[in-house]
Amino acid sequence: GDKVGIAVIDSGLEKSGDLSGGRGDKFFDFTDDGRSGHPYDDYGHGTHVATLIAGEGHESEHDVVRLANGKRDKVKVAPYRGIAPKARIVSLKVLDANGAGYTSSVLRALEFVIENRERLKIHVVNLSLGHPIYEDPETDPLVRAVEDAVRAGLIVVASAGNYGVNQETGEVGYAGITSPGNAPTAITVGAQDTRGTVDRGDDSVASYSSRGPAWYSGLAKPDLVAPGHRLVAVGAYDGMLYNRHADRRVWGRSDKRPRYLRLSGTSMAAAVTSGVAALMVQANREAHDEAPLTPNLVKAILEY
Repeated sequence: GDKVGIAVIDSGLEKSGDLSGGRGDKFFDFTDDGRSGHPYDDYGHGTHVATLIAGEGHESEHDVVRLANGKRDKVKVAPYRGIAPKARIVSLKVLDANGAGYTSSVLRALEFVIENRERLKIHVVNLSLGHPIYEDPETDPLVRAVEDAVRAGLIVVASAGNYGVNQETGEVGYAGITSPGNAPTAITVGAQDTRGTVDRGDDSVASYSSRGPAWYSGLAKPDLVAPGHRLVAVGAYDGMLYNRHADRRVWGRSDKRPRYLRLSGTSMAAAVTSGVAALMVQANREAHDEAPLTPNLVKAILEY
């Protein structure tokens, strides 16, 4: 993910050794007036998403002995490293300490990203958030903003939503896609449960992951699924999720306080996909002398 910028529109960002901001990461607070300032995350969701994308995993590093050419040597591994650890995170805070926020804040953040994409060198937008679909995508302001971003050349990754189970019957249900996951050009991602194994034969779509079709439009969504169940990334010490869910904390190498948090959801799956998109942008740049990948081409490659 080197030299790839990813806008994470979420609850903010808490700096840590795994994501220190040393690569020029930026923070803008749209729960206030959108001004740049010291990064913080009083909910913790944005930090988890950002470090799934670009965390360096320093706090999880440990030595492993391996055999190479008949000799034993030690190598450092970081099991909780993100997908694209060299990517730059541009954090735009739109959610409060309870994970709630206004659609208008998300709209302002998207408008800001579109207007400043070249100055901030943003290539990918991660939207691990959403609300129920209330209207046709042709008139939904959030969907229209996503479509504007894609037309501007930005790769937009959105979570499908966690409404896969009927709350009344407990059965897996349909048409639970949230907005802006119903945006036609967005890469909408559902959550896959890998069952903790390398083999894909036992993989399944997590029961909570929203299924299509999208309400009103009838579009086939999500576009794909990615690992999103029980994923470990940095926990924000000052975030509500970290402080209310002690059972989800995961130790790193520190003997003072658990550094990581284990969360599940299509938010996590979208973050994984944004990281993959960053790797694609970098690989294409190196192979084709900076001829850009279009958002629709990225989507097609990921789907097929």
